[in-house]
Amino acid sequence: MCSLSLAQHTAHMPDLQLALTNLRAALGDFLDRNREDGVFHVQIGGPGSVLGLQNLDVPELHVDLVPGTITAPQEQALQSLGYRPQGLHWHNPAGWRLVLVDETTSWRADQHALSALLTADPEAAAEYAQVFRRDGREAADTVFRERATVHHARTIGFQRARAVAQMLAPLDWPWMFAGGMALDLHVGAVTRPHEDLDVIVPRDRQPELQQHLQHLGWRLDAAVNRQYQPWVPPLNPPSFQVHARHPDLREVVMLDLMLTDLSDGQWRYRRNPDITLPLEEARQFGPQELPYLTPEAALLFKAGQVGSPIRLKDQRDFVRLRPHLTAAQQGWLKARLETSVPGHPWIAQLNASSGR
Repeated sequence: MCSLSLAQHTAHMPDLQLALTNLRAALGDFLDRNREDGVFHVQIGGPGSVLGLQNLDVPELHVDLVPGTITAPQEQALQSLGYRPQGLHWHNPAGWRLVLVDETTSWRADQHALSALLTADPEAAAEYAQVFRRDGREAADTVFRERATVHHARTIGFQRARAVAQMLAPLDWPWMFAGGMALDLHVGAVTRPHEDLDVIVPRDRQPELQQHLQHLGWRLDAAVNRQYQPWVPPLNPPSFQVHARHPDLREVVMLDLMLTDLSDGQWRYRRNPDITLPLEEARQFGPQELPYLTPEAALLFKAGQVGSPIRLKDQRDFVRLRPHLTAAQQGWLKARLETSVPGHPWIAQLNASSGR
């Protein structure tokens, strides 16, 4: 381990906050609204950003850009800031690396959890450094992924979900968590870090929801014609997403509020309203009575649509959750996949005759 003092470490660190400011200025900040491109989210990461590990590697900026694939003007803007292509990443000679995040994986959230572990646990940091020096960055990240997830589950766990539930409690509506958080609530444990929280809310209660969240100081955006605009209810189909941000909800980039038809006591699958479940079946309750979308319905979303590849994080979620599904849940999901995504690879892996 490097024996430099805290003051020496700080003196040798590049000014990454200035780098963030310059990056948004050159590429544009998508959150400024009325833009079709720009920086959607950026955070400092990598082992080189951890105190005591700067001798292993340079720190990184993990960046989400809109659109998802970097454009020629964006490349020119990076080069104007001194960045140069370095394999799949961009290197700045002032001492850091820019990594464009692949949203089909959970890499950024995994990296954030890893940095938290290495920062909190000097022994883990020393062991990580040994693996890094011997086998390289990718191997070290892989070896410590599970340990970082355990640390995240112990230190963060369902805290953010509980904060959201407390915020929504006065509404007394049949809202529920969806996505990866729903699957974790079904298992009863956090199985991976979540940088976004998906929340299903009734489509027909938009004005009340907006008023409630604005009163609590939330920023609310909706994509209109590929541009962020302040959310103005009603948002009608096919639009269904409202992005909500609050400075007090740390460790989470945003809430993805998913406007859903929950009328007449039924949950309706947004991609095919003929697929339904009674709300008392669709809405389950996990630890601390946190409501969540039943896992077979959550996995139906994660299966994607005809012609779309399965995201790596969704495939991992399916593998992790399938043993926790009852025979009835597996049968329901298999039947709906056969109807909505015929030929989906999960169909062969679902066995309606097996259960817990």
